[in-house]
Amino acid sequence: MLPWFRHNKFPLHLAPMAGVTNKIFRQLCKEFGVDVVTTEFVSAEGIFRRNARTLEYLDFDECERPLGVQIFGGNPEHMGEAARHVIDWKRPDFIDLNFGCPVNKVVCKQGGSALLKDCPLLERVASSVVKAVSPFPVTAKIRLGWDAETVNATTTARILEDTGVQAIAVHGRTKDQGYSGEADWETIGSVVEAVSVPVIGNGDLKSAHDVKRRREETGVAGVMIGRGAMSSPWLFEQIRHYLETGVILPEPSLAEQWTFIRRHCRLAVAARGNETATLHSMRSRLMAYSRGMPAGKQLRVRFQHVATLAELDAIAEESLAGTEREEPPRLVA
Repeated sequence: MLPWFRHNKFPLHLAPMAGVTNKIFRQLCKEFGVDVVTTEFVSAEGIFRRNARTLEYLDFDECERPLGVQIFGGNPEHMGEAARHVIDWKRPDFIDLNFGCPVNKVVCKQGGSALLKDCPLLERVASSVVKAVSPFPVTAKIRLGWDAETVNATTTARILEDTGVQAIAVHGRTKDQGYSGEADWETIGSVVEAVSVPVIGNGDLKSAHDVKRRREETGVAGVMIGRGAMSSPWLFEQIRHYLETGVILPEPSLAEQWTFIRRHCRLAVAARGNETATLHSMRSRLMAYSRGMPAGKQLRVRFQHVATLAELDAIAEESLAGTEREEPPRLVA
């Protein structure tokens, strides 16, 4: 069994998300208590051809361990060779196979969730990677199936277990659903019953209460959080504290949220070196952070144009000052 599941541990995983879970964000989530992280997904063909841009996605620091590198592709031989290259070059803690991405540009290349409707190919890909990197562990992420008529998560999970995959994350939606509708945790529970390897539940986990309820309902061995972490990375700290103490931590204050946001942006600028380009790429991240903040709609309008750290600081100061003005007077007994 993978070390992070031993002794009845219940690991919290950060879901790999393209354009989001880079090294900086992974390390920030580690500070909030996430147990296991995975790189943004990486094309096996890019690794196989040693594409420079692809190789950048493999970069990580020791403080991020345990860390997995997630790869995708539909050619079993290339997937195996790419995984072996990753192990030789970077020595991550595990290789993760992406059988869940619903994005068309991935699916049309027989990657991601395309393999959910071709179980023989999925089996060959998984077997090739497991054999290529043994004894390094291999995990996988799947969805419930291609569409509502072809839900086959239990079948897929059994195939993966038989190939030697050591843990399976299940997103509770089909490929056709994308990220719409509600995650089907009943089917995730069926996968838990169908295999003996740890199953990690994923989908619609927005609070510590959600995690506790789904754990009790399904018996998942851990959870994976994606979109919830995009807007509230401190969610991991709240979950862990609630599971261990039964007490819900309060939401961070607006000042604490802004301190975090400004730090994230400064770290990103320091890493990339180009302030304007970095802030442009951070705009979607800022949009996510604004959810639930006072005057969030107005903030999102301003974030569409932010180009410097000075502009971001000015927005933060105005946001904080506006909140102070709107605070009702305290009642004195």
